[in-house]
Amino acid sequence: MNKFLPTHSPFGGSVAARVLRCPASVNLVQNVPAHLRKPSTYADRGTACHVAMALLLDDNDEHSLTSLVGKTIDNHTITDADVEDALRPAYAYAQELLAAPGAEYYLEHRVMFPGIADAFGTVDLITRIAKTIHVTDWKFGVGVRVLALYPDGNEDVINAQLLFYAAAARHSLREFFAGVENVVLTIFQPMSTDADVEMLSSVAVTHAELDEFVTAYRSACEKALSDAPRLERGNWCRFCAARPICPAHTAPLLDLARLATPTASAAPKEVYLQALADGLNLVDLIKDIRSALHDQAKLALQSGDVVPGYALSAGRAERHWHDESTAIAALQDLGLARDDLIAETMRSPKQVEIRARARGLKIPPELISSSRSGVSLVRRENARAPLPGRDEIVRSFSAALEALQGGGQS
Repeated sequence: MNKFLPTHSPFGGSVAARVLRCPASVNLVQNVPAHLRKPSTYADRGTACHVAMALLLDDNDEHSLTSLVGKTIDNHTITDADVEDALRPAYAYAQELLAAPGAEYYLEHRVMFPGIADAFGTVDLITRIAKTIHVTDWKFGVGVRVLALYPDGNEDVINAQLLFYAAAARHSLREFFAGVENVVLTIFQPMSTDADVEMLSSVAVTHAELDEFVTAYRSACEKALSDAPRLERGNWCRFCAARPICPAHTAPLLDLARLATPTASAAPKEVYLQALADGLNLVDLIKDIRSALHDQAKLALQSGDVVPGYALSAGRAERHWHDESTAIAALQDLGLARDDLIAETMRSPKQVEIRARARGLKIPPELISSSRSGVSLVRRENARAPLPGRDEIVRSFSAALEALQGGGQS
């Protein structure tokens, strides 16, 4: 295991998908001060969980799951929820993989990508069992699910970060890969927004596919270093630190300024409704910039930089008991009942489902009921349960009435 914190690689595995689709992002990111490239506070938790996994799997370390609770790693203190919801299932999977007869492995190992200067990455776990190599990447985020293989239009695309790690590991650990016939790429994500999905996502790749990726990635990196690299906006921009200065992201600000909303008296209703849709589309496009600007400015101020016109302000005061046990005893002596002091509530179905998944259990569906919290406005393609408009309701009612009358006449 590498015992150092790796520096960032402009062509590393974590940015491979973005470099392939938007080579221009490489130079744009370099214009962002290094200490402001941190994606979010969630990165602290992810880094801490990765280090915790390394501690658990390191043969020379004596950490246990329970001993990690309360341990501060990279600005994040490991909680009981981190252990139960994220680390325990990941550790169980790793233990099962490493328990295979003859299993050999590298843990948190830095690998160099062939043919590209300063292109490296740190692989969470590389395991060899007989003639098969398993490249495993932990994803401890609770947002969008990450897949080893995902649909893109009419074809399935292999996760670029995993391909980078596998190709770089094969190049860096040639003896370890000697005689290997199968390479399995795996994403293990214990938590995501959907409680029903599998934690494990895997795909087997051939050496030929790794060779093809090496060629494609070298080409993308060469374009990134050219005078006019391609700039393209997409979902690969999600964690790009250069969003506040990227032309593809800032252009909608100009479009919003030029947006002319017609008055209801001067134009048909449909024109006005289209203007509303256009405005909403532009606002959606610039939401990410607002978050990126806010987060980087806050991080800059916390680092001692000066952001003209802005300052950090103390948050509201939060009161806590100095010692809960002492407070409970003292308050009961005052005459308050235990029910006045302690409210026992059950965890939400979502929270219990996460705990159950971590233990390989399934919650009986009849124990859970659901109801809609209200109506929200979303893009049509993102509507999970689209509601019919008034015109649709009228048409449906008219059709049903006609069918009923027709049935009566027959």
